[in-house]
Amino acid sequence: MKIDNFVRIIDGRLITTPPIDAFATICLEASRVSHGDLFIDTSASRELIHQALEKGAYAIVTTLPFNNEDEECAWIEVNSIEQILIKLLRYTITQKSLDITLLSPVQEALLEMIQTPRTIKRLRGELISIVKTILNAKDEEHFCLSNNALVEQIAPVAHKVENTLQVKPTIIPKGLFLSSFTYHERYYTEQKIPALFVEELLCLLEFCDNHEIAYTLEHLGFSEHFYPQFVTHTLCKKEFGSSSKALIFEPLSDVLPTLIDYLQTQIDPSKIILCLPKDTQNLIPFEGEILLFETLDNLAILSQKSFQYALILGDKEDFEPLFIKTFTTQPSLF
Repeated sequence: MKIDNFVRIIDGRLITTPPIDAFATICLEASRVSHGDLFIDTSASRELIHQALEKGAYAIVTTLPFNNEDEECAWIEVNSIEQILIKLLRYTITQKSLDITLLSPVQEALLEMIQTPRTIKRLRGELISIVKTILNAKDEEHFCLSNNALVEQIAPVAHKVENTLQVKPTIIPKGLFLSSFTYHERYYTEQKIPALFVEELLCLLEFCDNHEIAYTLEHLGFSEHFYPQFVTHTLCKKEFGSSSKALIFEPLSDVLPTLIDYLQTQIDPSKIILCLPKDTQNLIPFEGEILLFETLDNLAILSQKSFQYALILGDKEDFEPLFIKTFTTQPSLF
């Protein structure tokens, strides 16, 4: 790409007058820079900039002022790395004709599970991770994400999937985690989805049908949202429904209030413990006990508490060390 064109796209300021007028590819990691690349300094690190220059970077984008690093390099100064990344995303999505779909967080997780094949890729993680994915995308690829504010900035013409239906569906819950429902005259029995999420699922299925996206519900498993892990009193893992206790994991704080309301309408709040990281910004209104934790060790106290469900704010994979491993003791004559 021509350096002048790139500077206009991101609204930057070219500080030097380099002899070169173009660069090869855009790189966000100094260690991966190749000769002729443009390096975006996301850490405001002069050390990483020097590393990129040593590896042959033709251009540098940074918030730092030029300090006579290399007059032959295109030094592009910007006010905000975040803002130039958003502008870069918008430009790349348009240039590559990428298809972007906005979903709710629950729908995003469900779509990843039910697609056959996975024709729509999920954009996950922080802004930098999303930028890397989009920069490496092929023309006309399809992506989805649930960050409404970001979608409005980078893809204002994105598809938007509804999460409520005008005509309310008939949903038959079986406990907290299973439900039966009808879609297009087919009855789905005791699927692994809480009644709370069924309407969002049906909106997603309608979207898939309208856009000819193949899917299957035959092997629907629990999603990452409101994920139940049944346990013993000592926090050993148990099969679904085989214990009177369960830990429920929710990775997003924005979804938590809805889950709390749902739980409190179904279960006596005295049987629920809400577990939140100690640095949670806004404590969520809750009628029952709230347990604040800094480390996994703090949650081990659950083995000493009386509860039916513990709703934990966090990704379930991060809590695997919490569960106590069980071992089979071989019989002995002594």
